[in-house]
Amino acid sequence: MRVLPALILAFMTGCAALGLEPAGVPAPPPARPSLAPAREASATFSASLIGRRKVDGLRVEVFVIGEGRVNGNLLSELKSPESRLRPPLMSVLIRHPKQGAVLFGAGLPEDMGGLGERKAKGSALSPFTTAPGRDILSRLNAAGVRVEDVRWVILPDLAPEWAGRAGAFPNATVVVSSRAWTNPRRRALERDMPDSRAFVPEERLALQDFSTRPAYGTFERGIDFFGDGTMELLDLDGGAAGGMGVWVNLDSGPLLLTGPAAFVYDNIFDSALPDAAFVVDLSSFAWNARAMRMAKEAIPRLVILPAYDVSTLKMSPRPDIKLVH
Repeated sequence: MRVLPALILAFMTGCAALGLEPAGVPAPPPARPSLAPAREASATFSASLIGRRKVDGLRVEVFVIGEGRVNGNLLSELKSPESRLRPPLMSVLIRHPKQGAVLFGAGLPEDMGGLGERKAKGSALSPFTTAPGRDILSRLNAAGVRVEDVRWVILPDLAPEWAGRAGAFPNATVVVSSRAWTNPRRRALERDMPDSRAFVPEERLALQDFSTRPAYGTFERGIDFFGDGTMELLDLDGGAAGGMGVWVNLDSGPLLLTGPAAFVYDNIFDSALPDAAFVVDLSSFAWNARAMRMAKEAIPRLVILPAYDVSTLKMSPRPDIKLVH
C-alpha cells in the first residue's frame, strides 16, 4: 500500500519539472531577491535638507505626454495578468529661480518610426501613443516655456519614452549617468529598438559618474547637481542600466522623481516586484524601492513620483507641484 503515495509524489515532482500544477496544489511563490543591507538615514538628514538648501521658490509641473499599454502584472506582481493598463508617460518641468528651466525626461521621439506599432523587447510599455497637443514641446509651449528656455535636460534612462526629444532643446545641457551611456547590457535588452543615444546631441552631453560620490539619506550615491542643495541626482541603477532619479527640495517639502527605478506605487509601498524581464537587476530594483520607502518614513513630507503612476500626486497635493493631464 506504500506504492500509491510514492507514485503520487513522483507524479507531483514530474508536474513541477514540467511547470504544471496538480489540481488543488498551488505552485510555490517565486523566491524573493536577496538584498544588500539597507542604509538608514542619519538623525540629521531631515534638518540637513533645509540647512543645505540655498535657493527657495522652485516649482514643478508634471506633464502627462502620452500613455503606454501593458498587462498589469508586468509592472507589479499585485496586478492581474488579465488587466490591460494604460500607464501615463510623463515629463517633469522644474522651474529653478537661478538655473532656469530643467526638464526631467524629454518625452517620446517625434518620428516613432514604427516603434509604436509593435512590441519592442526591453520595454514593458510599447506600443506608445500620444495625442496631438500632448507632446512635450506642446506642453511646454502652453506653459509659456520655449525650447530655447530649457537649460538642462536630465535623462533618468535612455529609453525612447525618456530620451526621444533630447535634441529638441538647443541651449540645454543633456545630463546622463555614465553607466547608462556605456553599459553594454542596454543594447542586449533593446536590440530590436533604435539606439536611443542617437537622440542625444553628444556635444552637449554631461555624463555623471556616481562611483566616488557620497551617500544621500537612504540612497547609496548622490550628486548635489547645482551645489545649492535644491536638486540631488541619485544613482538608482537596477530598473534600467544606469538609471538615475532626482530628489527635488521644494519649499513645501521634498519630491523624489524615480525614473525607471519604480514603475508604480505598489513597487515602493507594497514591495511588489515587476516582471524580471523588464528590469536589469531585480535585486537592485527591490533595494532601491526599499530605500525610497525608508526615505518616506524618515521624511513624511516626501512625495515619491514613480515612472508611470500619478496617484501619489493626487493623494498628497502640494502647492508647488502641478499635475497637467
